[in-house]
Amino acid sequence: MQELHDRGEIVLSSTGRSLSRKRFLKDAKGTPVTDLWDDLNRVSPTSNERLDYPTQKPEVLLERIIANSSNPGQIVLDFFMGSGTTLSVSTKLGRRFIGADINLGAIQTTSKRLIRLADELRQRPLDPKIKFFPGLEVYNVNHYDVFRNPIQAKDLLIEALEVQKLEFSTVFDGEKDGRMVKIMPVNRIATRADLNELIAGFDYKAWQRKQNESPNRPVEKIALVCMGHEPDLAAQLELAAKPFKIDVEVLDILRDKADLEFKRDSQAKVSIKMGDLVIEKFYPMNLLQKLSLQKESVEDWKELVESVLIDWNFDGAVLQPAVVDIPGKDYLVMGAYKVPDDAGTIRVKITDLLSESWEGSVGNGD
Repeated sequence: MQELHDRGEIVLSSTGRSLSRKRFLKDAKGTPVTDLWDDLNRVSPTSNERLDYPTQKPEVLLERIIANSSNPGQIVLDFFMGSGTTLSVSTKLGRRFIGADINLGAIQTTSKRLIRLADELRQRPLDPKIKFFPGLEVYNVNHYDVFRNPIQAKDLLIEALEVQKLEFSTVFDGEKDGRMVKIMPVNRIATRADLNELIAGFDYKAWQRKQNESPNRPVEKIALVCMGHEPDLAAQLELAAKPFKIDVEVLDILRDKADLEFKRDSQAKVSIKMGDLVIEKFYPMNLLQKLSLQKESVEDWKELVESVLIDWNFDGAVLQPAVVDIPGKDYLVMGAYKVPDDAGTIRVKITDLLSESWEGSVGNGD
């Protein structure tokens, strides 16, 4: 007690009847951080952060996570980036980032958000001790068109692989080079469980007739088209067909068909007039076919557009959009855009309501 008194840590109460110890902030241990964070609010409908994205998280939440789990200059990876909150906060904190999402709306929302943030960062003073990374590039990996459109995946693959479609078969999707073709699920690797529907549809009576006619030949030749598969997928199907002999070939798009291309019939006319990049015409032919419309029937091509991306200085390889024009609830895309003075080769990407795209380039001054 005497030692505390000598250090001035014992104080007399105002009544002079009791003693207490003086507490200093440096000695306070604080409250340990728990795994329940209930001090953070949602993104309110009136917040400047609000992007009307259904799974949007508040930036303050990501600030706490990123600041406590990484250092400036390090890479933050978000596999399901949604509205891009993680990437936006990473940029503000001087982190690099990689974001991925299968949802086209997420790609567009995030790109637009990051481009706007880059403009804001250029206009305000930044911490000189931290290097910031406001730039971004957008990549399509693997066969994004197929992953993005699982409902249309069969038609896309049948067209790209030049498979003869079978309209009335409940087992196979088509035929190619003497093989019956089955399109496996495209949003994950194909497994033994995915073969059950095919096995249940085997025509054993027809196989028996074929085996009686040619005992040494396979009763069926089958091609499984997939995007990733278990290594013994073909063996599993052959085993399930016993006592009949079948010949199974697995065509893995991710491994065997790296150069697979999906046909796009869209047409567009883009030009530069009076210093503006103008989209004069856009005809998404597949969409028009589904709508039973002719080109001449299109009164306003903007009604058919999901987004317009513009790279003012296209390097010939990677589209880096400086303009991301996405229609809102009450307005369509603009269709005309002021060309900056330093523009070079301009690359335009127009995506229609089927998420199919047209891309083209025009030189500044053409």
